[in-house]
Amino acid sequence: MEYLFDTHTHSDYSHDGVPPLETAVLAAVNKGMKYLAVTDHCDKDCAVLPGLDWVRQIDLVSRKREMTALKRKYADRIVLADGLEYGYAPEADALYLQVEKEYPSDYVINSVHVVEGVDIYMREFFDARTKKQAYTAYLEAVRASVDAPYGYDAIGHLGYIARKATYPDKRLLYEDYADLVDEILKAVVEKGKALEINTASKGTKCDLYHDPTIIKRYKSLGGELVTIGSDAHDPSRFCDDFENAAAVLVSCGFRYAFVYENHVPKAVALDK
Repeated sequence: MEYLFDTHTHSDYSHDGVPPLETAVLAAVNKGMKYLAVTDHCDKDCAVLPGLDWVRQIDLVSRKREMTALKRKYADRIVLADGLEYGYAPEADALYLQVEKEYPSDYVINSVHVVEGVDIYMREFFDARTKKQAYTAYLEAVRASVDAPYGYDAIGHLGYIARKATYPDKRLLYEDYADLVDEILKAVVEKGKALEINTASKGTKCDLYHDPTIIKRYKSLGGELVTIGSDAHDPSRFCDDFENAAAVLVSCGFRYAFVYENHVPKAVALDK
């Protein structure tokens, strides 16, 4: 089947996004998509942690104004979800609580990009740590993020640590970190959050960020809420590799993925 939704995309309101917001929406409409969540980076972690102030902060005022106008303009053609991707750091909790109060959204992804004060996109993080040290620190940060006090809907790209890892074997395998991964998955289930299946795995030597064993374990622990997101920073990648992601989910026992409107999950059948 053709998957006509995407729950994780970026516009040029993100510091690393390419398309203007309306360009992204039009691209989704022209592709025949029925749902698009634009989840621009809201990097308050970088605003409070030392050495990361080079990351451009999102203009929430302008974005909210434009997003509201575009939702009205294209209401009869696509469900446009006003989303944000929060970069988790406990030091930024108060700032995110303020953001959610002043800029209500439809959908929030909670993602870990910075671990022990270092952006894990940077080689220096891996040069200073063994794989076991790096991946353990990352998973501990993800576990802490699940308990964040602000409202969010999904835990983003579990396994992101592998994207720029410099080790011969980059994979984050369930069997190597079972106890920590179980802690994360159990907490996600308990709190009623979704686990994002992220298809932007280029460079990880994996089909998805997630080892399928992790997805299967999530299901066995009672997990039902899953989202599929391309993490596209350019519209050409909307819905990228969704057929594979859906096939993996079905093989792990899932019948539905979910999209969010006003923070309410809505099921989309995977086996049409």
